[in-house]
Amino acid sequence: MQIELRQLTAEHQAELSQPILNAFGAPLNPERLEGMKRLPEFTWRLGAYDGDVLAGAAGAFSFTMTTPGGAVPVAGLTMVAVNPTHRRRGILTALIRRHLDEARAQGQPISSLWATEGTIYGRFGYGLASQACSMSIERDRAAFRGPPGAEGRARLLGEAEALEAFPPIWERARPLTPGILSRSAVWWQVRRLADNDFMRKGGGPLQRVVIEVGGRAEAYALYCLHHAWDPSNIPVGSVRVIEAIGATPLGTRLVWRYLFDIDLAQRIEASLLPIDHPLCLLVAEPRRLRLTAADGLWVRIVDVEAALAARAYGSGETLTLEITDRDCPWNAGRFRLHGGERRAARTMDAPDLRLDIAALGSVYLGGVSFQRLADVDQVEALTEGAVERADSLFRAARAPWCPEIF
Repeated sequence: MQIELRQLTAEHQAELSQPILNAFGAPLNPERLEGMKRLPEFTWRLGAYDGDVLAGAAGAFSFTMTTPGGAVPVAGLTMVAVNPTHRRRGILTALIRRHLDEARAQGQPISSLWATEGTIYGRFGYGLASQACSMSIERDRAAFRGPPGAEGRARLLGEAEALEAFPPIWERARPLTPGILSRSAVWWQVRRLADNDFMRKGGGPLQRVVIEVGGRAEAYALYCLHHAWDPSNIPVGSVRVIEAIGATPLGTRLVWRYLFDIDLAQRIEASLLPIDHPLCLLVAEPRRLRLTAADGLWVRIVDVEAALAARAYGSGETLTLEITDRDCPWNAGRFRLHGGERRAARTMDAPDLRLDIAALGSVYLGGVSFQRLADVDQVEALTEGAVERADSLFRAARAPWCPEIF
Protein backbone atom coordinates (compact mmCIF):
# COMPACT_ATOMS: atom_id res chain seq x y z
CA MET A 1 0.00 0.00 0.00
CA GLN A 2 1.37 3.38 -1.05
CA ILE A 3 -0.06 6.33 0.94
CA GLU A 4 0.20 9.79 -0.61
CA LEU A 5 -0.15 12.95 1.46
CA ARG A 6 -1.94 15.73 -0.42
CA GLN A 7 -2.47 19.35 0.58
CA LEU A 8 -6.17 20.23 0.46
CA THR A 9 -8.17 23.47 0.28
CA ALA A 10 -11.35 24.76 1.86
CA GLU A 11 -13.30 23.32 -1.07
CA HIS A 12 -12.31 19.85 0.13
CA GLN A 13 -13.71 20.48 3.62
CA ALA A 14 -16.48 17.88 3.32
CA GLU A 15 -14.01 15.22 2.24
CA LEU A 16 -11.52 16.26 4.93
CA SER A 17 -14.24 15.96 7.58
CA GLN A 18 -15.25 12.41 6.74
CA PRO A 19 -12.56 10.48 8.71
CA ILE A 20 -13.26 12.39 11.93
CA LEU A 21 -17.02 11.98 11.45
CA ASN A 22 -16.48 8.26 10.93
CA ALA A 23 -14.44 8.11 14.13
CA PHE A 24 -17.20 9.79 16.16
CA GLY A 25 -20.10 8.17 14.34
CA ALA A 26 -21.50 11.60 13.53
CA PRO A 27 -23.37 12.90 10.46
CA LEU A 28 -22.13 15.77 8.34
CA ASN A 29 -23.66 19.08 9.47
CA PRO A 30 -24.01 21.26 6.34
CA GLU A 31 -24.24 24.52 8.29
CA ARG A 32 -21.14 23.75 10.34
CA LEU A 33 -19.33 22.60 7.19
CA GLU A 34 -19.95 25.93 5.46
CA GLY A 35 -18.77 27.76 8.55
CA MET A 36 -15.52 25.79 8.66
CA LYS A 37 -14.83 26.74 5.06
CA ARG A 38 -15.05 30.42 5.96
CA LEU A 39 -12.67 30.44 8.91
CA PRO A 40 -9.48 32.39 8.11
CA GLU A 41 -7.78 30.53 10.98
CA PHE A 42 -8.16 27.20 9.15
CA THR A 43 -4.92 27.49 7.19
CA TRP A 44 -3.74 23.89 6.75
CA ARG A 45 -5.53 20.79 5.49
CA LEU A 46 -3.90 17.47 4.69
CA GLY A 47 -5.33 14.25 3.30
CA ALA A 48 -3.73 10.80 3.26
CA TYR A 49 -4.81 8.89 0.15
CA ASP A 50 -4.69 5.24 -0.75
CA GLY A 51 -5.03 5.73 -4.49
CA ASP A 52 -8.21 7.78 -4.85
CA VAL A 53 -9.53 6.79 -1.42
CA LEU A 54 -9.13 9.19 1.49
CA ALA A 55 -7.70 7.06 4.30
CA GLY A 56 -7.05 9.78 6.87
CA ALA A 57 -6.88 13.53 7.34
CA ALA A 58 -5.66 16.33 9.59
CA GLY A 59 -6.08 20.08 9.78
CA ALA A 60 -4.61 22.98 11.68
CA PHE A 61 -5.73 26.42 12.74
CA SER A 62 -3.36 29.38 13.02
CA PHE A 63 -3.78 31.18 16.35
CA THR A 64 -1.92 33.47 18.68
CA MET A 65 -1.89 32.02 22.19
CA THR A 66 -1.32 33.90 25.42
CA THR A 67 1.74 32.78 27.36
CA PRO A 68 2.82 33.94 30.83
CA GLY A 69 3.73 37.55 30.09
CA GLY A 70 3.63 37.20 26.31
CA ALA A 71 2.12 35.54 23.27
CA VAL A 72 3.20 32.95 20.70
CA PRO A 73 2.02 31.82 17.23
CA VAL A 74 0.37 28.41 17.51
CA ALA A 75 -0.66 25.68 15.11
CA GLY A 76 -3.90 24.28 16.51
CA LEU A 77 -4.04 20.66 15.35
CA THR A 78 -7.59 19.48 14.65
CA MET A 79 -9.73 16.88 12.88
CA VAL A 80 -7.01 14.22 13.00
CA ALA A 81 -8.40 10.79 12.13
CA VAL A 82 -7.71 7.64 10.15
CA ASN A 83 -10.52 5.52 8.75
CA PRO A 84 -10.91 2.14 10.46
CA THR A 85 -10.20 0.47 7.11
CA HIS A 86 -6.60 1.81 7.25
CA ARG A 87 -5.59 1.48 10.91
CA ARG A 88 -2.09 0.48 12.04
CA ARG A 89 -0.39 1.41 8.78
CA GLY A 90 1.60 4.47 9.90
CA ILE A 91 -0.83 7.01 8.46
CA LEU A 92 -1.36 8.93 11.71
CA THR A 93 2.40 9.13 12.22
CA ALA A 94 2.87 10.51 8.71
CA LEU A 95 0.13 13.13 9.19
CA ILE A 96 1.47 14.41 12.50
CA ARG A 97 5.08 14.51 11.40
CA ARG A 98 4.09 16.50 8.31
CA HIS A 99 2.10 18.83 10.58
CA LEU A 100 5.14 19.45 12.79
CA ASP A 101 7.35 20.13 9.78
CA GLU A 102 4.79 22.58 8.36
CA ALA A 103 4.33 24.37 11.69
CA ARG A 104 8.05 24.94 11.89
CA ALA A 105 8.17 26.18 8.30
CA GLN A 106 5.32 28.61 9.06
CA GLY A 107 7.11 30.06 12.11
CA GLN A 108 4.77 28.49 14.67
CA PRO A 109 6.90 27.43 17.66
CA ILE A 110 3.99 25.63 19.33
CA SER A 111 1.49 23.00 18.26
CA SER A 112 -1.49 22.48 20.54
CA LEU A 113 -4.61 20.35 20.58
CA TRP A 114 -7.48 18.85 22.53
CA ALA A 115 -6.79 15.13 22.65
CA THR A 116 -9.47 12.54 22.08
CA GLU A 117 -7.00 10.02 23.50
CA GLY A 118 -3.95 11.19 25.43
CA THR A 119 -2.04 7.98 24.73
CA ILE A 120 -1.97 8.88 21.05
CA TYR A 121 -0.49 12.35 21.29
CA GLY A 122 1.92 11.77 24.13
CA ARG A 123 3.80 9.53 21.71
CA PHE A 124 4.41 12.52 19.46
CA GLY A 125 5.78 14.88 22.09
CA TYR A 126 2.58 16.57 23.29
CA GLY A 127 2.47 17.25 27.01
CA LEU A 128 -0.61 17.87 29.12
CA ALA A 129 -0.45 21.62 29.81
CA SER A 130 -3.83 22.49 31.35
CA GLN A 131 -6.90 21.01 32.95
CA ALA A 132 -10.55 21.72 32.20
CA CYS A 133 -13.25 21.56 34.86
CA SER A 134 -16.95 20.86 34.70
CA MET A 135 -19.37 22.36 37.22
CA SER A 136 -22.98 21.64 38.21
CA ILE A 137 -24.58 23.52 41.08
CA GLU A 138 -28.15 23.72 42.40
CA ARG A 139 -29.54 27.19 41.93
CA ASP A 140 -30.73 27.38 45.54
CA ARG A 141 -27.21 26.54 46.83
CA ALA A 142 -25.39 29.10 44.68
CA ALA A 143 -25.05 31.90 47.23
CA PHE A 144 -21.87 33.97 47.17
CA ARG A 145 -19.72 34.75 50.18
CA GLY A 146 -19.70 38.26 51.62
CA PRO A 147 -21.80 41.31 50.80
CA PRO A 148 -23.22 41.75 47.27
CA GLY A 149 -20.83 44.58 46.37
CA ALA A 150 -21.15 46.63 43.19
CA GLU A 151 -24.01 46.01 40.82
CA GLY A 152 -24.03 45.86 37.03
CA ARG A 153 -26.53 46.14 34.24
CA ALA A 154 -27.32 43.03 32.18
CA ARG A 155 -28.55 43.26 28.58
CA LEU A 156 -29.56 40.45 26.23
CA LEU A 157 -28.15 41.03 22.74
CA GLY A 158 -28.82 39.81 19.24
CA GLU A 159 -26.08 38.25 17.17
CA ALA A 160 -25.03 41.49 15.46
CA GLU A 161 -24.95 43.43 18.73
CA ALA A 162 -22.94 40.67 20.42
CA LEU A 163 -20.43 40.72 17.57
CA GLU A 164 -19.77 44.36 18.45
CA ALA A 165 -19.78 44.01 22.23
CA PHE A 166 -18.11 40.66 23.00
CA PRO A 167 -14.75 40.70 21.16
CA PRO A 168 -13.42 43.79 23.02
CA ILE A 169 -14.14 42.04 26.34
CA TRP A 170 -12.37 38.93 25.08
CA GLU A 171 -9.36 40.98 23.98
CA ARG A 172 -9.11 42.62 27.41
CA ALA A 173 -9.34 39.23 29.15
CA ARG A 174 -7.09 37.30 26.78
CA PRO A 175 -3.67 38.64 27.93
CA LEU A 176 -4.45 37.76 31.56
CA THR A 177 -4.49 33.96 31.26
CA PRO A 178 -2.04 31.62 29.51
CA GLY A 179 -3.62 29.32 26.94
CA ILE A 180 -6.33 31.67 25.63
CA LEU A 181 -6.41 31.97 21.84
CA SER A 182 -7.01 34.73 19.32
CA ARG A 183 -10.32 34.90 17.42
CA SER A 184 -11.17 36.49 14.09
CA ALA A 185 -14.51 38.17 13.43
CA VAL A 186 -15.52 35.16 11.33
CA TRP A 187 -14.58 32.81 14.19
CA TRP A 188 -16.90 34.79 16.46
CA GLN A 189 -19.71 34.56 13.93
CA VAL A 190 -19.30 30.87 13.08
CA ARG A 191 -18.02 29.27 16.28
CA ARG A 192 -19.46 31.38 19.11
CA LEU A 193 -22.40 33.61 18.26
CA ALA A 194 -24.38 31.67 15.67
CA ASP A 195 -27.60 30.16 17.06
CA ASN A 196 -27.79 26.65 15.65
CA ASP A 197 -28.49 23.07 16.71
CA PHE A 198 -24.79 22.44 17.35
CA MET A 199 -24.64 25.25 19.91
CA ARG A 200 -28.03 24.47 21.47
CA LYS A 201 -27.39 20.74 22.05
CA GLY A 202 -31.06 20.16 22.68
CA GLY A 203 -31.64 23.39 24.59
CA GLY A 204 -33.49 26.56 23.77
CA PRO A 205 -32.21 29.46 21.66
CA LEU A 206 -28.70 30.74 22.29
CA GLN A 207 -28.75 33.61 24.80
CA ARG A 208 -26.11 36.33 24.64
CA VAL A 209 -25.82 38.61 27.66
CA VAL A 210 -23.45 41.49 28.33
CA ILE A 211 -22.75 42.90 31.80
CA GLU A 212 -22.05 46.63 32.02
CA VAL A 213 -20.68 48.58 34.97
CA GLY A 214 -20.81 52.35 34.80
CA GLY A 215 -21.69 52.14 31.10
CA ARG A 216 -18.67 49.97 30.23
CA ALA A 217 -18.98 46.34 29.14
CA GLU A 218 -17.10 44.20 31.68
CA ALA A 219 -18.28 40.64 30.96
CA TYR A 220 -20.42 38.49 28.72
CA ALA A 221 -21.96 35.04 28.69
CA LEU A 222 -23.37 32.61 26.16
CA TYR A 223 -25.88 30.10 27.46
CA CYS A 224 -28.91 27.95 26.64
CA LEU A 225 -31.90 27.02 28.77
CA HIS A 226 -32.80 23.34 29.01
CA HIS A 227 -36.30 23.42 30.48
CA ALA A 228 -37.87 20.40 32.16
CA TRP A 229 -40.73 19.97 34.62
CA ASP A 230 -41.51 17.23 37.13
CA PRO A 231 -45.02 15.72 37.59
CA SER A 232 -45.84 18.44 40.11
CA ASN A 233 -45.01 21.12 37.51
CA ILE A 234 -41.85 22.17 39.37
CA PRO A 235 -38.96 23.27 37.13
CA VAL A 236 -36.10 20.76 37.14
CA GLY A 237 -34.21 21.99 34.08
CA SER A 238 -30.85 23.67 33.80
CA VAL A 239 -28.90 26.62 32.48
CA ARG A 240 -26.03 25.34 30.30
CA VAL A 241 -23.27 27.94 30.23
CA ILE A 242 -21.31 27.77 27.00
CA GLU A 243 -18.89 30.58 27.78
CA ALA A 244 -18.64 33.26 30.46
CA ILE A 245 -15.78 35.75 30.28
CA GLY A 246 -15.00 38.69 32.54
CA ALA A 247 -12.45 41.35 31.62
CA THR A 248 -12.10 42.19 35.34
CA PRO A 249 -12.66 40.33 38.62
CA LEU A 250 -15.81 42.39 39.15
CA GLY A 251 -17.07 41.47 35.69
CA THR A 252 -16.46 37.78 36.38
CA ARG A 253 -18.34 37.96 39.66
CA LEU A 254 -21.30 39.80 38.15
CA VAL A 255 -21.71 37.58 35.11
CA TRP A 256 -21.80 34.43 37.27
CA ARG A 257 -24.22 36.06 39.70
CA TYR A 258 -26.47 36.77 36.72
CA LEU A 259 -26.23 33.16 35.52
CA PHE A 260 -26.89 31.73 38.98
CA ASP A 261 -30.04 33.86 39.37
CA ILE A 262 -31.85 32.82 36.17
CA ASP A 263 -35.38 31.68 37.00
CA LEU A 264 -37.07 28.36 36.15
CA ALA A 265 -33.84 26.37 36.48
CA GLN A 266 -32.87 23.84 39.09
CA ARG A 267 -29.18 23.69 38.14
CA ILE A 268 -26.48 25.76 36.47
CA GLU A 269 -23.97 23.69 34.50
CA ALA A 270 -20.75 24.60 32.73
CA SER A 271 -17.68 22.90 31.32
CA LEU A 272 -14.23 23.92 30.08
CA LEU A 273 -13.58 26.05 33.17
CA PRO A 274 -10.06 26.67 34.51
CA ILE A 275 -8.84 24.59 37.42
CA ASP A 276 -8.45 27.77 39.51
CA HIS A 277 -11.78 29.36 38.58
CA PRO A 278 -12.77 32.22 40.93
CA LEU A 279 -16.08 30.48 41.65
CA CYS A 280 -14.18 28.12 43.95
CA LEU A 281 -13.64 31.08 46.30
CA LEU A 282 -16.74 33.12 45.43
CA VAL A 283 -19.47 30.65 46.37
CA ALA A 284 -20.39 30.06 49.99
CA GLU A 285 -20.45 26.28 49.50
CA PRO A 286 -17.70 25.39 47.00
CA ARG A 287 -18.43 21.68 47.41
CA ARG A 288 -21.80 22.33 45.77
CA LEU A 289 -20.04 23.19 42.52
CA ARG A 290 -19.32 19.48 42.10
CA LEU A 291 -16.17 20.30 40.19
CA THR A 292 -14.63 17.52 38.15
CA ALA A 293 -11.35 17.88 36.25
CA ALA A 294 -10.09 16.34 33.03
CA ASP A 295 -7.20 16.99 30.69
CA GLY A 296 -7.49 20.20 28.71
CA LEU A 297 -4.99 21.72 26.32
CA TRP A 298 -1.97 19.69 25.21
CA VAL A 299 1.15 21.56 24.07
CA ARG A 300 3.91 20.41 21.76
CA ILE A 301 7.07 22.53 21.48
CA VAL A 302 8.01 22.73 17.79
CA ASP A 303 10.89 25.21 18.18
CA VAL A 304 12.48 25.28 21.65
CA GLU A 305 14.40 28.54 21.26
CA ALA A 306 11.49 30.51 19.77
CA ALA A 307 8.96 29.09 22.24
CA LEU A 308 11.05 29.87 25.30
CA ALA A 309 11.62 33.42 24.04
CA ALA A 310 7.84 33.97 23.72
CA ARG A 311 7.06 33.99 27.45
CA ALA A 312 8.18 35.85 30.54
CA TYR A 313 9.85 34.28 33.57
CA GLY A 314 9.41 34.62 37.28
CA SER A 315 13.07 35.23 38.04
CA GLY A 316 16.25 36.33 36.33
CA GLU A 317 18.08 33.08 36.97
CA THR A 318 19.74 30.94 34.33
CA LEU A 319 19.11 27.26 33.77
CA THR A 320 20.49 24.72 31.32
CA LEU A 321 18.01 22.20 29.95
CA GLU A 322 18.91 19.05 28.09
CA ILE A 323 16.03 18.13 25.75
CA THR A 324 15.34 14.90 23.90
CA ASP A 325 12.97 14.95 20.91
CA ARG A 326 12.42 11.96 18.62
CA ASP A 327 10.16 13.61 16.03
CA CYS A 328 11.73 17.08 15.84
CA PRO A 329 15.47 16.37 16.00
CA TRP A 330 16.27 20.07 15.62
CA ASN A 331 15.02 20.49 19.21
CA ALA A 332 17.38 17.92 20.72
CA GLY A 333 20.32 19.24 22.71
CA ARG A 334 21.16 21.63 25.51
CA PHE A 335 19.67 25.10 25.91
CA ARG A 336 20.78 27.80 28.31
CA LEU A 337 17.73 29.74 29.47
CA HIS A 338 18.28 33.32 30.66
CA GLY A 339 15.12 34.26 32.52
CA GLY A 340 15.91 37.96 32.81
CA GLU A 341 16.60 38.25 29.08
CA ARG A 342 13.74 35.99 27.90
CA ARG A 343 15.95 33.96 25.62
CA ALA A 344 17.32 30.47 25.26
CA ALA A 345 20.41 29.56 23.28
CA ARG A 346 22.20 26.36 22.47
CA THR A 347 25.10 25.58 24.73
CA MET A 348 27.68 22.96 25.53
CA ASP A 349 27.39 23.69 29.27
CA ALA A 350 26.61 20.84 31.63
CA PRO A 351 22.82 20.55 32.04
CA ASP A 352 20.89 21.29 35.21
CA LEU A 353 17.79 19.32 34.15
CA ARG A 354 17.16 16.56 31.66
CA LEU A 355 13.68 16.09 30.18
CA ASP A 356 11.91 15.15 26.98
CA ILE A 357 9.96 17.53 24.76
CA ALA A 358 6.57 16.41 26.14
CA ALA A 359 7.60 17.39 29.66
CA LEU A 360 8.68 20.81 28.40
CA GLY A 361 5.26 21.20 26.78
CA SER A 362 3.58 20.43 30.11
CA VAL A 363 5.49 23.11 32.04
CA TYR A 364 5.49 25.71 29.27
CA LEU A 365 2.30 27.57 30.27
CA GLY A 366 2.92 27.28 34.00
CA GLY A 367 0.11 24.82 34.70
CA VAL A 368 2.37 21.91 35.65
CA SER A 369 5.41 22.28 37.87
CA PHE A 370 8.82 20.75 37.37
CA GLN A 371 8.49 19.31 40.86
CA ARG A 372 5.35 17.39 39.90
CA LEU A 373 7.11 15.99 36.85
CA ALA A 374 10.18 15.11 38.90
CA ASP A 375 7.94 13.24 41.33
CA VAL A 376 6.86 10.92 38.49
CA ASP A 377 10.35 10.61 36.95
CA GLN A 378 9.61 12.80 33.93
CA VAL A 379 12.32 15.31 34.84
CA GLU A 380 15.81 14.43 36.01
CA ALA A 381 17.63 16.93 38.23
CA LEU A 382 21.38 16.96 37.56
CA THR A 383 22.42 19.83 39.82
CA GLU A 384 21.32 20.71 43.33
CA GLY A 385 18.30 23.02 43.49
CA ALA A 386 17.65 22.79 39.74
CA VAL A 387 13.98 21.80 40.11
CA GLU A 388 13.33 24.69 42.50
CA ARG A 389 15.06 27.18 40.16
CA ALA A 390 13.06 25.87 37.22
CA ASP A 391 9.78 26.30 39.09
CA SER A 392 10.78 29.81 40.08
CA LEU A 393 11.41 30.62 36.42
CA PHE A 394 8.30 29.02 34.92
CA ARG A 395 5.68 29.98 37.48
CA ALA A 396 2.54 31.78 36.29
CA ALA A 397 0.04 33.89 38.22
CA ARG A 398 -2.97 31.99 36.79
CA ALA A 399 -3.48 28.43 35.69
CA PRO A 400 -3.56 28.05 31.91
CA TRP A 401 -7.01 27.92 30.39
CA CYS A 402 -8.42 27.34 26.92
CA PRO A 403 -12.20 27.98 27.04
CA GLU A 404 -13.02 26.29 23.73
CA ILE A 405 -12.31 22.95 22.13
CA PHE A 406 -11.01 23.36 18.61
